[in-house]
Amino acid sequence: MRMLLPIACLFLAATTQAREWTNASGKTIEAELVRIDGAPGAEIAVLKMPGGKVYNVPLNTLSEADQAFAKEQASSKAATTSAAKPPSKFKEMLEGKLVALDGKRVTKYTMAAEPDYYAFYFSAHWCPPCRAFTPKLVDFYNQQPGKKQQFEIIFVSNDSDEKMMEAYMTEDAMPWPAIDYRSTERMKEIQKYSGDGIPCLVLVDREGKVLSHSYEGENYVGPSKVMGDIPRLTAAK
Repeated sequence: MRMLLPIACLFLAATTQAREWTNASGKTIEAELVRIDGAPGAEIAVLKMPGGKVYNVPLNTLSEADQAFAKEQASSKAATTSAAKPPSKFKEMLEGKLVALDGKRVTKYTMAAEPDYYAFYFSAHWCPPCRAFTPKLVDFYNQQPGKKQQFEIIFVSNDSDEKMMEAYMTEDAMPWPAIDYRSTERMKEIQKYSGDGIPCLVLVDREGKVLSHSYEGENYVGPSKVMGDIPRLTAAK
């Protein structure tokens, strides 16, 4: 008996040959593993059928053997991809200087692997337009299959102190990392991307080339424009 799976919203080239997958009920399907998305404990296995259709399958609904296989393949691909690409211009400057929300606490954070693109988000707790936009960005980010692999958002705080920055991250449940508050002013290579006002979202590649900006010259087009550009500009080819 074949198991029915929810259709995924993104197609990428598969990373393994087709194999038989079994769910907890013993139902099977033949598919290729594309990748694993999602946070630890809530991973999604993206599977490609022989006919080309792609499905999102909660990893914990598969057999223990399949879960182990998928995680091993994903780890192997991440290691191979990381080794194949030279470090970005941001790797060294960000290393050891990122924090992220862990439950209700903001703690040190290390990226498992570098993304292909960075989206720097200049924002602050005290800024009403920022507070209005951030929930939209959170919803957008959580729905993107390519987050943390194809692109990563990095919050760059314009808050008056570390306490307000952490309150902002917690209240809005930011799912992306931030530059440690004490390091933000020293990040000249990143601060240079900021426009004259916030909220400001800027998408760059690994070499630092700007692909989409909240400012076009002196004209403020806003972060929603950049948010809309991210799926198109970061999609895996």
